[in-house]
Amino acid sequence: MRNQRVDKLSEAIVADICRAIEDVTGCHRPKPERRFHKHDKYLSYGLKTADFWKIMKAFRPRFLELVLKERLKLAAELLGEHIGELGHAGIHVLALSVEQLLPCHFTILDSAADDFASWSHVDHLCSDVIQPLLCSFRGETLSLLDDWNHSPNPLKRRASVVAFTRKVAESGQFTQEVLCLSDNLIWDKDDIVRKAVGWALKDNLRSAPQRVLSYIKDLRRRGVSSTVILYAIRDLTPAQRKTVLSVRNRSKQR
Repeated sequence: MRNQRVDKLSEAIVADICRAIEDVTGCHRPKPERRFHKHDKYLSYGLKTADFWKIMKAFRPRFLELVLKERLKLAAELLGEHIGELGHAGIHVLALSVEQLLPCHFTILDSAADDFASWSHVDHLCSDVIQPLLCSFRGETLSLLDDWNHSPNPLKRRASVVAFTRKVAESGQFTQEVLCLSDNLIWDKDDIVRKAVGWALKDNLRSAPQRVLSYIKDLRRRGVSSTVILYAIRDLTPAQRKTVLSVRNRSKQR
């Protein structure tokens, strides 16, 4: 009976969120979004970001009334709809619960990631959920990210390095880890993964410039995709970028 109540509660909230989105957009059926998700099967109501957060603010009291088990169920239901805005709503519910999440809940996060429809879901989860967990449970979170790093799911592989961008990168506490995880993905066939590697390297240049720049130059020597290199050197000065790009591919020198 308890599980049935939780299921009905989740279904009711999901339905109410859908109605709130439809009221704003006038769209009753999500459509493929191709402007920012050309290669993803990403369905969207076309809701603007500001409107999304207004709706989340309105629902926040209902989210906070739920106990952790109910929130996790709701997040899974939202992500399981495979619709852009609903997936982000599910991740927001997880973010509201991040201080209660423990390593025993990581299997739930792993399952949630299987329902991601887009790189935008990855980036949202990493910034609002995975990065705080890295600070609270370093070893266990690194183990989860290592598993994702070797996953057949490209969105999980992307997450394994996006977790080390922004504030986490600036902390300088994970330089070794991000270089190791990046090295496993430099030949990845998926563009969204290669771009993520470049992004992670770019952000980590701020805290470990000599070490990361040396690594980027080595990638250049190894003939790694220009997608990785160009993303990684975006914040460098023109002179610094020229120096990196002047490094020759070893195989072409033979």
